[in-house]
Amino acid sequence: MKSLALLGLVAGVLLGTALTSPWVAAGVTAAVAHRFNLARVYDRVFEVLLAGTLVLGWRRLDLGRPAELGFRRRGWARELGRGVALGLAGLAAGLALCAAFGALVPALRYPPGKTLRKAVLGAAAALAVALGEEALFRGVLLRRLERDGGRTAAITVTTLVYAAVHLMRTHGSPGPVHPWSGFSLTLGLFAPLADRAALPRLAGLLVLGALLAAARLRSGALWLPVGIHAAFVAVFRVGRLFVVIPPGPAWLVGAGWPPLIGGAAGWMALGVVALLLGRSPARARRAALVST
Repeated sequence: MKSLALLGLVAGVLLGTALTSPWVAAGVTAAVAHRFNLARVYDRVFEVLLAGTLVLGWRRLDLGRPAELGFRRRGWARELGRGVALGLAGLAAGLALCAAFGALVPALRYPPGKTLRKAVLGAAAALAVALGEEALFRGVLLRRLERDGGRTAAITVTTLVYAAVHLMRTHGSPGPVHPWSGFSLTLGLFAPLADRAALPRLAGLLVLGALLAAARLRSGALWLPVGIHAAFVAVFRVGRLFVVIPPGPAWLVGAGWPPLIGGAAGWMALGVVALLLGRSPARARRAALVST
C-alpha cells in the first residue's frame, strides 16, 4: 500500500536526519563562528528533508491535488476566520480558569515597539505552522490513509501520529557534537511515549487531533481546522509576550509544551471548542475524502 510507503519514507527521513544533522551543525558553526543547539539543527534538517522527499515522491505516492487535500477556494476566508474564533473562544475559557486560580500573571516582556513586532511575527508563524501541519496531517496523511484503509482507520491513525509527534521533542546536549549525536537525538525522541507522567498530555493531544479531524470532515475543507490550529499556536506564541503561565500546578496548566494541554484549563478549552464545533453548521458531506 502507498500508505506504508509513505510511512517508510518518513522513517528514511529520520535516518537521514540522524546521519546528517551533526555534520550540518558542525558546518554551520564553522561558517558563522557560533555554536548552534544540535536539537534545533536536527529539527530544521528533518523539516527540509521531509519536505524535499515528499515533493519528489508526490506523484508516485499519489498524495493528492490541492482540492483533494481540502484547499477549497470558495469561502476559505470565512471558514478560516470561523476556525480562529472557535479556537480563541476555547482558549479564553481555559485561560480564564487559569486566572481564577492565580496561574496567569500579566508581564509585558519587551518595550511596546518590540512587542508589536514580535506579536506580528508570532501570528504569521502561527498561521504558517497551522497551514503546514494541517496540510500534512488532515490533508495528505488523512486522504492517503483513507484511500488504503477506510475513513475510521484514517482518522484513528492520523490522530495517533499527530499526538505522538507533538509529544516527541528533541533536547540537545550542551556537550560536543559527534557523528553519533543524531542517532542519540532520534532515540531520545521516543522516550516520552514510554513516560507515564506524559499520559495526560498525550490524552489532551489525542483529543485536540480528533477535534481537528472532526473540523476537517464537518466543513469539508482544511480552512476550519487551520483556523482552530492557528488560534492555539498564536495564543501560546503571542500570549507569552503579555502574560506568564507558571509551570504548575500540572493538574491545571499541564506539563510541557504546548501549555494547558493535559491540564484542567486545556480540557476546558477543548470542551468549549468541541461544543461550538458541534453547534456550527455542517456542509454536505462527500462520500469520501478522495472525492473532495
